Amino acid sequence: SMTMVGILQPLIRSNVALMSQKIALLDILVARHGASKASDQFATVCPLVGASIGQHYRHSMDHVELAALVASSAGDNPSLQAELHYDLRVRGGTLEKDMDLSRKRIVDVVDVFQSLQTENESVTTGPITAYFNLSADSGAEIGLPSTVGRELGFAAHHAIHHMAMVKIIAMQTLGLDEGDLPHGFGRAPSTLLFDKNHE
Repeated sequence: SMTMVGILQPLIRSNVALMSQKIALLDILVARHGASKASDQFATVCPLVGASIGQHYRHSMDHVELAALVASSAGDNPSLQAELHYDLRVRGGTLEKDMDLSRKRIVDVVDVFQSLQTENESVTTGPITAYFNLSADSGAEIGLPSTVGRELGFAAHHAIHHMAMVKIIAMQTLGLDEGDLPHGFGRAPSTLLFDKNHE
């Protein structure tokens, strides 16, 4: 049988790298405009996207945090049949408006990922049921069988798409240029890899 190449460390690295980019963007806004104006910009709704950076950060961090906490508890209790409910989320709230709180949340989740570095690789194969609302009318959640590793991968993948939206908000509404953004912000690793190979 093929030796299973470790996926835990790459999953940790990619999620942490994306969160570092999120923090870097906040730091850029503060450096450019000062804390008070940066804070307003964080909560400014972009007419094109219909949402603010704060809303996109909050939504993508909900997913990342859920996956990280499940991974972390799977390490403590491998026989646990864990459930992830992605759509039972608190919308609105202070995390969407409060840049400092949002930043602190990202730092806290990075800490959870860093504590996962010492976990056994087998944590990634832990079975999970991931629940989603796929239809607006029924409100019924659909449960999909998954694993801890798959959900950590999904969290990173999902974050990339939301960061692509954040990039549009930053450039359309906040007046940043592409060059002002953290390098590779909101671009999928596959795209970055493709560009690198075609330079």
